[in-house]
Amino acid sequence: MTASARSSAARTSLLGIGCLVTGLALTGCGSVLDGPGDGGGGGGGGSAPYDHPTGAEDVLVSIKAEGGFVPLEYNLRNTAQFLLLGDGTVIVPGAVMEIYPGPAISPLQAATVNEGQIQELFAAADAAGLLAGEIDYGQPAVTDVPTTTVTLTVGGRTVSQSAYGLSYQDAPDTGLTEANVLAREALQAFIDTAQGLAGADSEPYAPTGIVAYRLSAESAPPVVDEGLEQEPRPWPIATAPAPPTAGIGSCVAVIGAEAQTLLAALVEANELTPWLIETDPPSRMAFRPLLPGDPGCE
Repeated sequence: MTASARSSAARTSLLGIGCLVTGLALTGCGSVLDGPGDGGGGGGGGSAPYDHPTGAEDVLVSIKAEGGFVPLEYNLRNTAQFLLLGDGTVIVPGAVMEIYPGPAISPLQAATVNEGQIQELFAAADAAGLLAGEIDYGQPAVTDVPTTTVTLTVGGRTVSQSAYGLSYQDAPDTGLTEANVLAREALQAFIDTAQGLAGADSEPYAPTGIVAYRLSAESAPPVVDEGLEQEPRPWPIATAPAPPTAGIGSCVAVIGAEAQTLLAALVEANELTPWLIETDPPSRMAFRPLLPGDPGCE
C-alpha cells in the first residue's frame, strides 16, 4: 500500500469516529454502526453485535495514563481515566479543586449506558482500527511523559493499544510520521467519545474497596513546611498495612464494611494527612479506589 493510500485509510477511520461524536451516524455514516468492520471485533456479518461479557466486574473498556515524571504518590493514587463494565456502568474520575494538598483519595463519578451505546463504542473502536493488530503510534521526541493505554475486551479476546506521549503529536520536531499522527488522532477521538459517555447526569461513585499504601520515610519524607503540616489522625479500622521497612513501603487492600469506614475517614483528611497506626509514629499514606480490573497490591 502506498503512503497516500495509508493516509486515506487512516482518515477514513477518523471520519467514522467523527460521525459518532457528532451524532450523524444515521444519515451519513451508517456503515460505521451497521456492524463489525475489518477489525474483527464482532466476528460476524454486517448486523452482528459485538459480543462482550455482561458482569458487573467485567471490564469492557479501560483507558489509563501511566508513568512519566510525577511524584511517587501520584502513580500510587492514579486510577483509570475511563472504565466501562459489562453491566453498562461507566466510571470516570470526578472533579477535583486545584488546591494543595488535594483529597486523600481521588473522587469518582459513575453513569449507566445501554447496550446500544456499548455497541456504538465498540463500533467506534473498530472504525479506529483498535480491535485489529497492534498499531504503530510512533515515539515522539519527548521525555518523562505518560503512556496512554486503551484495553478492550470483545468477541472473546482482549486487545490493547498504547501510545507514549499521546498529547504531543502536534508539537514541532517530534519525529512522528504522518501515519503516526493520524493514528494518534484516531485514538484520541475514540478516548474523547468514550469519556463523553459519562455525561452530565453522572453521580458520585463509592468504591467497594480501597488500596492503602503505607509509605516509607525514604519514599515520602515527613512534611517540613509549616504551612502544610497536618494533624495526625487515628487509623479507623483493624486492617492496616505493615510498618514499611524499605523501598516504597507496604500495601493492603481494604474491602467490605471496613472499606466504607475508611472511606468516610478519608473524606475528612487530605493527601498529606499522617495516620497513627497502633503505637507507631505517624505514617504518610496513599490511597486508591479498588475498581474492577485493578490488581490491588500486586
